[in-house]
Amino acid sequence: MTEHHAHEWEPSDSGFTCAECDETSAACVVTDTRRGEHATGSSLLICDRCIDHARRVLDDIASALGHYQVQPRSDIPAIRYDRDRSDGGGEYDPAAINEPGDIVEILWSWAAMWSEGLGIELLPTATESIKGAMLWAAHHEEDSAFSAYRGEMRKLRHHARRLSGLLPKRHYGPCVHCGGRVVQDWADDRWRPLADGLSDVVRCTGCGITWGDRQRWDFTNRHTLRLLPEYFPEHLVTIEEAWLIFPEVPKATWRKWRQRDDERHKTGEWLRMPIRSWDERGRPLYRVGDLADTAQFAGVLKPIA
Repeated sequence: MTEHHAHEWEPSDSGFTCAECDETSAACVVTDTRRGEHATGSSLLICDRCIDHARRVLDDIASALGHYQVQPRSDIPAIRYDRDRSDGGGEYDPAAINEPGDIVEILWSWAAMWSEGLGIELLPTATESIKGAMLWAAHHEEDSAFSAYRGEMRKLRHHARRLSGLLPKRHYGPCVHCGGRVVQDWADDRWRPLADGLSDVVRCTGCGITWGDRQRWDFTNRHTLRLLPEYFPEHLVTIEEAWLIFPEVPKATWRKWRQRDDERHKTGEWLRMPIRSWDERGRPLYRVGDLADTAQFAGVLKPIA
């Protein structure tokens, strides 16, 4: 009788093979950067952990929408967008998601496509229908666009939390310790609204450091940012953050200098403020040393000793 043991899966020509016995396993269709290539532990093409995670994302969307509060009606009519989603997996305009119904509509398009592919009737809710067809979808990528579905659900979860006011409030200026995003939370770690509204605590989403309140963070931020040109000239910041580092220079002046820089560059001259990168929101990033040199050249800032 074969002794039961925890399989230690190793890659093989057939997918994965246990290092201690002859058992084989298929490779999971989910191979994102967090989980990488891994075995399902069976002949199925998706492991229990990954399919459970995909179902939890749906639950997260439903939970977030459950906290949605109807906003006062505006006198300005909402702009409607063409969202023909009958084929599932198509592109949609994020600006078109203005209410829970917009998210539910996209969920129903996936539910309809998968139910048709599987040859079953739709269930009472889109979430139930999607969950009921998810195992089929994981095994029929060509017909289900399962990988595109997973990416779209993560985006919809973000939109659901945005509509319900659960996303953290972001502050201008990077963390003075790691350069990460600095936020205050509207919700707890399980994405439930905080009873007292916006948290007093300011935290960095990168290194996790916290400040007891906004005033403490403002003091630390101002003090540290002012030292960047001298000690960390390679640090990258946005134009908005430049105003925090160089309060002597108005925000409008930075934009004017950037415009003039572009005009000079078109004539063949070098850029004083070249774009060095882009942040996650698509905003251009500039080197602090370049900004300091530009302000000094304009006579607004004294040379750094």
